[in-house]
Amino acid sequence: MTDDLPPNALPDLDLGRRFILTCAVPGDVFQCGVTGSHDYGFSSPDSDLDLKGVFIAPTRSLLGLRRPNDAVERLTVFEGLECDLSLTEVGRALSLLLAGNGNMIERLLTPFQLYESPEIEELQALARGAVSRRFIRHYQGFFRGMCREHEREPAPRAKSLLYAYRVALTGVHLLRTGELEADLRRLAPLYGYDDALSLIRIKVEGAEKGAVSQEIDALHRAAWPRLEADLQAALEHSPLPDDPPNEVACEAWLVELRRRRL
Repeated sequence: MTDDLPPNALPDLDLGRRFILTCAVPGDVFQCGVTGSHDYGFSSPDSDLDLKGVFIAPTRSLLGLRRPNDAVERLTVFEGLECDLSLTEVGRALSLLLAGNGNMIERLLTPFQLYESPEIEELQALARGAVSRRFIRHYQGFFRGMCREHEREPAPRAKSLLYAYRVALTGVHLLRTGELEADLRRLAPLYGYDDALSLIRIKVEGAEKGAVSQEIDALHRAAWPRLEADLQAALEHSPLPDDPPNEVACEAWLVELRRRRL
């Protein structure tokens, strides 16, 4: 159903790796993936590069009086492209994952990964094993937040409308199947939101922050109640456990990872 859509631009992974080398990180960048519109299937020619990942602090730095920062944020233009970097220390990242933080599972499982290693594959397996009903809070809250953000915009934008679709349907799919899918080009037809495909075309062929007409805006805002109802129904009928079943395995893996790097 996506054959007639313009192809989604692939992110420049080499540029992302070069950018990270210029950033001051209190440890080693362990994993990093591209999220945002490249991952969601509706990147525009001027879309920025959203880099979200995990770093590991030196084990010795965790044993003293002063703990290192557990987050790194940097937003700047690098080689002509806006790069938005967000890194979380691996211990904090695992805690957030187990709590049902969608940002964490999405960065770990995006298909656009900057690095490869056996340890990253182990972490990704833990992420898949940590899926539970706890993720509903993230996706419901994110969806409602995107709706509010869209309503505050001076002119209605395709981007925020698409984000509302994307976050709701990613949550629906995760709760119904236990699998992460962030590409709206696949999600929209799967769950009966084919109107979103025409909106993707507007975004992909236009500007990152391009506006849409009042008529188009009204059409897609009318889908919000159904999207919210679909999220709630996905929770009520979800086959997922209430809590992540692999918390002990996550902790054991983290301890062994730190021990090897001591």
